[in-house]
Amino acid sequence: MLSSDEWRKRTVEGGVVLCPSCDSSNVTMGACAIGAYTIYQEYACEDCDYAFQAMFGLIAYVPGSNNEQHGI
Repeated sequence: MLSSDEWRKRTVEGGVVLCPSCDSSNVTMGACAIGAYTIYQEYACEDCDYAFQAMFGLIAYVPGSNNEQHGI
């Protein structure tokens, strides 16, 4: 089983979500919850049935988005 730090490093460097239990890329995304500065994404491995959740931090916004035009 990969540690949280190992999983994060491999996911960011490889650009692919891998199952921390069996290292499979056959992973399905489930529910997603968006907070003020974080996104929680549920995943399920189709190969070993391991379920896990990842937390992503929001660090910036994209200038020129539709939200700027509408004062949001």
